[in-house]
Amino acid sequence: MSNEIFQQLPDYLQHSLAKQGITEPTDIQQKMLPEALGGQSLIARSQTGTGKTLAFLLPMLASIDAGQKGLQAVVLAPTQELAMQIVDVAKELTADHPLQIGSFIGGANIKRQVERLKKQKPQIAVGTPGRLLELIEMKKLKVHEVKVVAVDEADRMIAELPSWEATLQIAKRAGRDTQFLFVSATIPADFQAQIADAVPFVVQVEAEGGLLQTETVEHLFVRADKRDRIDVARRIIHAENITKGLVFVNQLETVYETVDKFAFKGVKASALSSEQSKEERKQALQQFKQGDIHILVATDVAARGLDVENITHVIQVDAPSHPDSYLHRAGRTGRMGKAGTVITLIDKASEYKLEKYERDLKLTLQERFLTHGQLKA
Repeated sequence: MSNEIFQQLPDYLQHSLAKQGITEPTDIQQKMLPEALGGQSLIARSQTGTGKTLAFLLPMLASIDAGQKGLQAVVLAPTQELAMQIVDVAKELTADHPLQIGSFIGGANIKRQVERLKKQKPQIAVGTPGRLLELIEMKKLKVHEVKVVAVDEADRMIAELPSWEATLQIAKRAGRDTQFLFVSATIPADFQAQIADAVPFVVQVEAEGGLLQTETVEHLFVRADKRDRIDVARRIIHAENITKGLVFVNQLETVYETVDKFAFKGVKASALSSEQSKEERKQALQQFKQGDIHILVATDVAARGLDVENITHVIQVDAPSHPDSYLHRAGRTGRMGKAGTVITLIDKASEYKLEKYERDLKLTLQERFLTHGQLKA
């Protein structure tokens, strides 16, 4: 049955999926595709790493008329990195069926983007909400005839008011017949009310399974005093022999302190911080993907939309205050059913958070101890 879902797609998309070795839709794709291909607006909840990007891109691409010039679809993403990753996926899917895909991200030169638009109008525009709204207000992009608007990581957008306001502005400017596809790891309770003005009729779908992968991902905690946590994290990296791991801290200044302490003890680590320039972030990600560095140290803001394959470990030097934050951090490992480990460092003051994670995320965190250079039960 599941394969029949992909058979509803245009031939070129079926070939493209086959070429990438994708033969079976994931749960969220099974739930979204039939509805979305039928033109239904959707809010879809599915945890990170379950194939959400394809779940909204496939029906969107299927709706585009290659022979028709002009903008037909828009994808909004909360970060520049995520927008560029979506562009890459879209280009790979349309390699044999060239559609004009434009990327419009904040932080990039707007004059250059305007110049590019004079030469070539995209059929799909992918970008961050603020920049896309700016180009729409300058009348460089016309959204009133757009068929589909997709909003990725909608919960992250809502958390950042300027992004969310720009998203709602774009939604209101699209035509009444526009189809909306919202995808998100968590869906705020009043979400439908927030979008009701722009999107009056929308159906909600949820992927199977809990909020987090628990079959393939271990959720562990290690007790550590606040002053020792960075050193304990470093010892865990050595004990587990981690060559592709993410270390999360809550404060920006702790990012650089952690990287310095790791480097001093021979750990190949780099920062991923919201203070860095686009080039610096790109370089850090590149080195991480290539294996030149083994550990990325980041805050939540820097890691939003971070999509790197085969991350084996997530270490939380600072336990996050909100279960939502745990969810997003933990979702960086164990993607697409691969094994992963999430290790949270807990001091006396943050013990109460364990209960919160277990209750809200329906998880069991198991305690581990560092002894003789090994992590043991």
